[in-house]
Amino acid sequence: MMNGDLDGSTMEDDAVQMISLVKGRAEDTADGDDDDDDDDDEASSSAIQKGHGEFGNGTASQKQVAINIFISFVGAGMLGMPYAFSLSGWLLGSVSLSLVSMANVYCMLLLVKTRKKLEAEGHTDVDGYGDIGRIVMGSKGEKLVNMCMVIAQVGFATAYIIFIAANLYSIAEINRAYVCFGCVPLLAILVQVREMKSLSPFSLVADLANLAGLSAVFLQDFEYYHHETIVAVNFSNAIYVIAVSVYSLEGVALVLPLESSCIDRAKFPSLLMKVVTGITVLMIVFGCSGYIAFASGTLAPITLNLQGEWASFVKLALCLALYLTYPIMMFPVNDVIENMFLSETSKKPSRLFRAAVVFCTALVAYSVPDFGIFLSLVGSSICTLLGFIIPCCVHWMVFKKEMTVWETMLDAALIGLGTVFGAFGTYGSIMKLFDPESDGGLE
Repeated sequence: MMNGDLDGSTMEDDAVQMISLVKGRAEDTADGDDDDDDDDDEASSSAIQKGHGEFGNGTASQKQVAINIFISFVGAGMLGMPYAFSLSGWLLGSVSLSLVSMANVYCMLLLVKTRKKLEAEGHTDVDGYGDIGRIVMGSKGEKLVNMCMVIAQVGFATAYIIFIAANLYSIAEINRAYVCFGCVPLLAILVQVREMKSLSPFSLVADLANLAGLSAVFLQDFEYYHHETIVAVNFSNAIYVIAVSVYSLEGVALVLPLESSCIDRAKFPSLLMKVVTGITVLMIVFGCSGYIAFASGTLAPITLNLQGEWASFVKLALCLALYLTYPIMMFPVNDVIENMFLSETSKKPSRLFRAAVVFCTALVAYSVPDFGIFLSLVGSSICTLLGFIIPCCVHWMVFKKEMTVWETMLDAALIGLGTVFGAFGTYGSIMKLFDPESDGGLE
């Protein structure tokens, strides 16, 4: 997973460090269980924002950070891109994904720029996104950012169960209820883990299975070419493809820990732009390939189009990858959710509460079977707020006396367009959820 540039690190330690930094799912394991009883909003929110270990101390090379960026961006959302392209057309889909990518990088770099400004003003505790929210907008700003990140993490975890249920049904026609709620018992045990290091073996297996599964899907696309005319542009589904693009490229909560991890932080902006550009090209090729292969019959996720024994193996590999990623995704938000809903006297032990959260995600997954529509809902709502609107707002609040006219107009445009898109996209996704004729790409 990582090369040998880190002295004294085992493969397992590398996995732990990469998870804690890249996926924003870390907790200061040095504190261990001794500090469990002293968790508060600030301590638990740092579990989402901070990277620890060697990476967090700024020892990662550009190559290591590039690998971390790639792993953190390429995931389940990519499997929904071919269906999105089939609705919008390959050209409109490619352009939309490219524009979202550029806006996404711009907003992530706004947070980097804002942190540097705050540090220059004497703030030394700007470790993550929530810290910027606290310093710029007060405690309510920190709570808003952390709540958005919790909802996003839980949304991603829920999408995993939707994916697993859809694919197991396609393999063996196992009832979705059995799959969704059958996932609960083991996951309810795994989310009780208090130290990220205990989850490192699951992360390693999940990353390898995910990489193998995505590669196999891409290669199999070329075996299914249907010679059917494909559409280049369909503006009626522009909002949908933008929403899925936002979901697939969401990574704003990771940018500050990633930047902190660099040996040479000055080179991070150009590195981020290069890597995200490469990821965007990969997603465009993946989306176009899937759409060309299955044309109007493209499903969401694309794995549902694959047939045969080898296809079943690919589906199972991706199901395993996402199932093992679930507890890692939920790791940093468990304490935050407990602080939100439990009183100080009832927080510990919280085993039953954590199991209840897992059950609720399974219930939502069962209630929202459409993988494509769920991606659209999360992308147009919470990901838009977290990735575009809030970064532009805090940037304007910090730099408003120094900004050029063009910078002011760009921030205002992203806030305005993000708000309008978020409102229409969220409304449209909710309406599709209750539309009996809408299948979200599922047959």
